[in-house]
Amino acid sequence: MSLAKVISPELFNSISKDVSKYIKKKLKGMEIDVTDMELHNSSQTRTLRVYATLGRTTNLKALYLAEQMVSKELLQEFRVQVHAFYWRYLPEEKLAADTVTAPISAN
Repeated sequence: MSLAKVISPELFNSISKDVSKYIKKKLKGMEIDVTDMELHNSSQTRTLRVYATLGRTTNLKALYLAEQMVSKELLQEFRVQVHAFYWRYLPEEKLAADTVTAPISAN
């Protein structure tokens, strides 16, 4: 199989769930807390982009190394070349709001 530079929408739809699971598993093994992940296949720019939302802050060097390792493995495993990873963090306010279950009332 030749290395495709462009991923067809049909191929992307069939492998996106497997690729997403693979990426999450690899990042979890590297102790990077992924809370959400989106894969985007752009036919206009002909690229695959990974948007990963992290539950806690992580060293930028660790993210860079993870991106390099996972991209290389995706190329070997799925013959998919990732254009870029975009890392996001959950806002601190959202994390705090999720931990509060009910307001405390003063009597």
